[in-house]
Amino acid sequence: MAKTRERWASRVEFLLVAVGFSVGVGDLWRFPYLVMKNGGGAFIIPIVIFNVVGAIPMVYLEMIMGQYASSGALSIWKVCPLFKGVGYGTIIATFIFSIYYAVIICWMLFYFINSFFPTLPWSSCDNDWNTNYCEVYDPNSLNIPTNSNQYSNMTTQFINATMSTIQQTTLTMANMMTTQRSIKASPVEEFWNHNALKISSGLEDLGDVNWPLLGCLLAIEVLCFLCIFKGVKVTGKVVYFTVALPFVLLTVFLIRSAILPGAREGVLFYLTPDLEKLKDPKIWAEACMQVFVSIGPGFGGMITFASYNKFNNNCLRDAIIVCLSDLMTGIYGGFVIFTTLGHLSYRTGVPIDKFKTSGYGLGFITYPEAANFLPLSQLWCVLFFFMTIFLGLDSQFPNYEIVVTALCDEFPKIFKGKKMIMTVGVILCAFLLAIPMVTQGGIYLLTLIDWYAATFSVTVFAVLECLVWTYIYGMKNLDTIMISMMGKKVPVVFKMCWYLVTPLLLVRFRLLLRPSESWGPHSEAEDHCINGKTGGELSEKLQYESGQDNPLFAGLVTKL
Repeated sequence: MAKTRERWASRVEFLLVAVGFSVGVGDLWRFPYLVMKNGGGAFIIPIVIFNVVGAIPMVYLEMIMGQYASSGALSIWKVCPLFKGVGYGTIIATFIFSIYYAVIICWMLFYFINSFFPTLPWSSCDNDWNTNYCEVYDPNSLNIPTNSNQYSNMTTQFINATMSTIQQTTLTMANMMTTQRSIKASPVEEFWNHNALKISSGLEDLGDVNWPLLGCLLAIEVLCFLCIFKGVKVTGKVVYFTVALPFVLLTVFLIRSAILPGAREGVLFYLTPDLEKLKDPKIWAEACMQVFVSIGPGFGGMITFASYNKFNNNCLRDAIIVCLSDLMTGIYGGFVIFTTLGHLSYRTGVPIDKFKTSGYGLGFITYPEAANFLPLSQLWCVLFFFMTIFLGLDSQFPNYEIVVTALCDEFPKIFKGKKMIMTVGVILCAFLLAIPMVTQGGIYLLTLIDWYAATFSVTVFAVLECLVWTYIYGMKNLDTIMISMMGKKVPVVFKMCWYLVTPLLLVRFRLLLRPSESWGPHSEAEDHCINGKTGGELSEKLQYESGQDNPLFAGLVTKL
């Protein structure tokens, strides 16, 4: 199989695919939030440490195994058949992730299309979906309270807990529901709730299919198919554009935002370290989880991509490049976000430390709100969502490649010469399974799946990979593999990480960050998913809490 296997045309193609897979919207939406919440520049210290002792060793190990065996994330477990269930679990988790990640990208596409309107539809309250509570923010007409207790978030999505890109802002979305209450809401919030999502009252009320979102979802799935239907020959060429373009646009955004009033204060807030925060072990745990969830060892990506490498490719060098690229992208994107937040603070009077937002709230609420204050706001929204679409696609189509490669490698007699058919089948299944997530209550279903099917699994599979390949397959065999590929043994420092440091860190911090703490408080929304609380009860309580926590509209509420 190894002799007839496709190969990357160059090492650059492999690196671009691996970097695109690890660098996603979470680096732009979630990393800056964690920096803001956990001590500013001080938070970068544990991030760097966990890249060195956690991410790089795990990526290195996956690349070694994938490159040597020239097999996907399922067939690789022939080296230890007893644990082949780990391979199946990896593929299932990756497939589940690809189902709902496509929905997130389709939201970006929906906003991208709406950004071409002569007037941004989220800049006014004159639309069909707006309610009587919609109010355009006017900084000259409001006396916004300076009491920090009345600040929570510019757009009600700031929950004082660390959450994954998906989970944080789904609760945020629920908190922004503002019907049948004497509460004012921004047009950006109402566009997100009433036009983009057409949100229902809860999980038991899925409602109708949101046809515009379904069309966007179909378009995203077609794009993914076009990126991988010919295998690595096409994928290796596509990534030159899809990976490079977001970095170019990030630079454009940085230049533009850096010259805005208030940008300097945003950067100072970003870089000023609060070293006292590092005494809290949960901050270290959050850094550990951010690194692993972002780069994604345990999803089978690096195994799959490395399986198309030349036999003697330098895995260590590439592992370092991939992990450092992810780290630097998060830091670089942080400058873009914080210069923008600094300007938003300057224009609204809301302190930067009150913008504790991540995930959807940043992408679909805060940035569109900020764009309303900029000249040529349509242009900046078009570029922003164009960039996020490509960041999403870079992570999405490799997910499908992981699943397709695994199945074709595991069942060569069945799928030999039928990789394109398999690709169509996998993407079609993902599309059909994603349809419930583009209904009116789909966001609740998406949240439930992410909490309990994907986020937790990535660390579990990473730990199992590390333990099985070092303790059961054996370090002697790993040394033999490295000698055959590179002519030298595995460096001692990586052996120490695989034996003890990396799995210990993952287990320790995974246990420290229980779902109710790491991905958000045990809230009414989580109760709704777990205990079946009725949508009416949930909606009513969240609607009330929404208005109380909105700093931009606190002035309006106090006037009523």
